[in-house]
Amino acid sequence: MSLADLLTQNFFDGGPFFMTLHYLMWVLVTIFTFRAAKIIRSANNDYKKLEKLNTTILFIGGFGLLFSLFYRTMGLYSAFSVLETTSDISPTLVAGGFKASLVATLYSLLLFLVTVIIWFIFRLKIIDQKLSA
Repeated sequence: MSLADLLTQNFFDGGPFFMTLHYLMWVLVTIFTFRAAKIIRSANNDYKKLEKLNTTILFIGGFGLLFSLFYRTMGLYSAFSVLETTSDISPTLVAGGFKASLVATLYSLLLFLVTVIIWFIFRLKIIDQKLSA
């Protein structure tokens, strides 16, 4: 299975609407990271703008995590409502539903991990430049 097939499968397993928002958050973090790296490499170091970009990167990661936890909780609530009214449900079906509910959460946990690492690296650069100024 190729990476594109895996991403496509996870896209539909996690729910197209919410997974589109997660992929959009990944794209935004990538764009803001490249902008911040460009500021660091430039001769005109605008560290106020770098701090804003750095905060935005962390905010997107944190928002993605909270958003996916909300989405997962909403999905589990719906699933438990159906389980409550239905008497004969296959355990395999329930396990598949739990697996699908974890897709968006796993993507957002990875996004949050990446954004925290990026934030920490850029934060060290900001502190280093403030101390040397």
